[in-house]
Amino acid sequence: MSIPQIDRNHDLYPPAIDRAGGIARLMGDGALFARVLARFRKEYRHAADGIRHALAAGDVQQAQRLAHTLKGAAGMIEAVPLREEARALEQALRYGSGDHGWRLARLALALERLLRELDAAERIAPAQAMAQAPEGGNAAVRLRALLEDGNGDAVDLVQEDAAGLTGELGEECYRQIAAAIEVFDFETALALLNRRG
Repeated sequence: MSIPQIDRNHDLYPPAIDRAGGIARLMGDGALFARVLARFRKEYRHAADGIRHALAAGDVQQAQRLAHTLKGAAGMIEAVPLREEARALEQALRYGSGDHGWRLARLALALERLLRELDAAERIAPAQAMAQAPEGGNAAVRLRALLEDGNGDAVDLVQEDAAGLTGELGEECYRQIAAAIEVFDFETALALLNRRG
């Protein structure tokens, strides 16, 4: 199914995400909100493609389920425009009304805008974290800075520099920290790292 071309003048649209609202939803826990954003960024990057493929295969129920899940995830991070587009598509699929291609195009654009904003934030945060880290910092120092910032790049670091972190922290400590980070439990990972010193 081809997606119609639509106006990409982003000035006509509201902000992709209400960060203040998202943090307030989590009782003011900005670090937790950062982790939720990191998980959304990784898990829902191809959500529109999944819906598109389900529709192309004629599986309307699966497309509806995917739209429903995306609606809930967008609501959790206060991504209001995306949540509304997912809700509209879900309803159209449920009741068999409207042009699904047009609604999917609107959803894909809302998701694209949100991901662009989250990607930009992810590019800025590691540089800020490294600027605050001691000069010549090792992998554990970099990891601590990312965990303190609630930065999802910690997930990539524990995978990409497993050998270095194992050498610095010991195999058991690394295994425990990596397991915590894998499920986005950055508080536990940071506590383990700080206990190791």
